[in-house]
Amino acid sequence: MTIMNFIFNFRQFSIKKASGGLLIFIIILFSVTPGVEAAVYYYQDEGGKVHITDSPTHKGYRVIIPSVKEQMSISDGISTGKKSSRIKAGGEEIKASIKNTKFYDVDDSKFAHLVSKHAQANNLPYNLVKAIIKAESDFNPSCTSRVGAMGLMQLMPKTAKMLGVNNAYDPDENVMGGTKYFRQMLDTFKDISLALAAYNAGPTTVIRNGRKIPAIKETQNYVKKVKFYFAMFEQNGGTFNDSEKENKLAIALYRSGEIKKAISEFKKVIRNSPQYAPAYYNLGYIYSQEGEYSRAIDMYKRAIKIDPYLKAAYYNLAITLERRGLLEMAIATWSAYISYETDASKIGEVNKYIEELRDYISSNGI
Repeated sequence: MTIMNFIFNFRQFSIKKASGGLLIFIIILFSVTPGVEAAVYYYQDEGGKVHITDSPTHKGYRVIIPSVKEQMSISDGISTGKKSSRIKAGGEEIKASIKNTKFYDVDDSKFAHLVSKHAQANNLPYNLVKAIIKAESDFNPSCTSRVGAMGLMQLMPKTAKMLGVNNAYDPDENVMGGTKYFRQMLDTFKDISLALAAYNAGPTTVIRNGRKIPAIKETQNYVKKVKFYFAMFEQNGGTFNDSEKENKLAIALYRSGEIKKAISEFKKVIRNSPQYAPAYYNLGYIYSQEGEYSRAIDMYKRAIKIDPYLKAAYYNLAITLERRGLLEMAIATWSAYISYETDASKIGEVNKYIEELRDYISSNGI
């Protein structure tokens, strides 16, 4: 049973304009129609009329938006679970929920003194410890993994107890324990890559694997990820500290409803620090929220080029590509996302997305 069928006469518009107007209408349809999760199809007949339906009657129909998916927050790695209500009939934007919009809003400077203190105490490079924290928790001291690892450096309960950490969610205690543990791994394996593998998978696993990085996807990605951020911080550390402050200002402007000023501020961050991936990501997020999908796609791609481990950028890029009807590109992007994801539930969810898209492509002869 169809949700609804529509026929519009777009004879007065060019095909390009009709497509743009159609996309805006579909966004409005999904915003005001509760429970709509099915694909939406359109067909423009020889007379110029555009037919919109969720139950196509022939293969001339094409998918506009395969399904509704919420864009991911970069900082917590989860979707908001809420459908957008920012656009209503007539194209008027509703800004009521704008303050809850999630950006990359991480300020690691408040932990700088802790990182410095415990890195020095354990004779470790400051930026290496910072890179481990970036890879482990993205500077979220309240972070808990699906297996129970806790805090900034993601200490497992038994490890924390062994290291004398009473409260793993206390940043000072956590970084003390994490740096002490990594120092032990480095002393044991005499190699940064093996020490990182041991920190992630456990020293016993590395020893049983002949003192080589084990063939575990998560561990192999983890080692590469930490070393990538280590090199990045070594090259851009000071510049990034300034960029974080400007990034927070841009976010505040957007949440106060000053969209143009926010966009201008994010562009300023990019000019001053062209290797600061979060600014591209946040700008892409704004463009996507505002329906400027081509610009959003460009920003997400730039963020990924700078930081290939930015999972949320792949996720949001795939959704935006779907909204533009670029389904094959969306499938490729979902696949790239999976290659960096280690959460089995998220991988299963995305595999369903890919299957859904392939079914749509096949059924529409695209």
